Amino acid sequence: MEKANMTTKKISKQVKQTFLGLANAILTHLPQRSQEILKKRYGLASGELETLEKIGSDYQITRERVRQIISDSIKKVSKMADAEVFKLAEEKIILEISKRDGIISEEYLLEKLAAGNLKEERAIAFFALCSNRIMEIKNKELLRKSWAVSRDILGEVENFSKIAKDVFSLSKVPLSDTEVVEKITKAHPEMTKNKILSFLDVLNEISENKFGKWGFSHWMEINPKGTRERIYLILKEEKKPLHFTEITKSIDAFGIGKRKSHIQTVHNELIKDDRFVLIGRGTYALREWGYVPGTIKEVIKRILEKSGHAMTKEELLEEIAKSRQVKKTTVMINLNNKKEFVKQDNRYGLKK
Repeated sequence: MEKANMTTKKISKQVKQTFLGLANAILTHLPQRSQEILKKRYGLASGELETLEKIGSDYQITRERVRQIISDSIKKVSKMADAEVFKLAEEKIILEISKRDGIISEEYLLEKLAAGNLKEERAIAFFALCSNRIMEIKNKELLRKSWAVSRDILGEVENFSKIAKDVFSLSKVPLSDTEVVEKITKAHPEMTKNKILSFLDVLNEISENKFGKWGFSHWMEINPKGTRERIYLILKEEKKPLHFTEITKSIDAFGIGKRKSHIQTVHNELIKDDRFVLIGRGTYALREWGYVPGTIKEVIKRILEKSGHAMTKEELLEEIAKSRQVKKTTVMINLNNKKEFVKQDNRYGLKK
């Protein structure tokens, strides 16, 4: 094994120090067929994970024989832990785990180290699997797939989970990093911001939305399921009325939906859902902001009824602007409707 380690050290100086390059260097110490099978199974060749059945068919061996070859090969790779190339990959992963206070979700780890490169992601996961120092913390009810260097971290995360769930149960709305850290540290000043955010990231029941806010994973504001929920989330976060084309672009820009949004679909959903109010040409707002549906004539009538007295043109325009984006000429055309309104001394009132 020492001789193999020395050879691996020499190879490490020649390979590009990507995780995939390091993995390929380690695999050169295995028989050719074992190398190929591991690459197929863990996506190191094409990026795609192949099934035991598919690999067995390729080599005309049984599924169980494939499993045995993989198991034996993983053990051999794990025994190369002292090789320079192995340690180089392992230390990079362990460094990221340490930055996250001892536990890291696989999703976050791959995002940080692979930057969207699928083969790099596969190689990172392969090294984590083979490492004797890195371990998957298994608790599907509590955690997303996560990695740590000590199983002792699980108890700490379990305690934190209770604290976090209490915070969100009381808040009832998504919270920003600052807000959630403030609420937790108020009762638990010993917890650091980094630990709070790191632990939140591995919890199954809590997620971060595309706007950087945390909440229960089942909340609509965190994981919107359909077009209407995505529209609502965009308007809620933008905090201002938007044209339906802007809403469509924002859904795609923030990556809220899995598929590209269609303008007509968004427009149709805006029309059908009474949470959204048309306040101008193609521009919509949330009813909960105080906007109410209706024509300009109906808006004017509501304003006059609420005021209880006649109002000047300027006063009416000011009030209308609070709930509608409409041209002055459109307002005047409606005010000249003598069946609904009367004008006296430059003031407009309702016709009795």
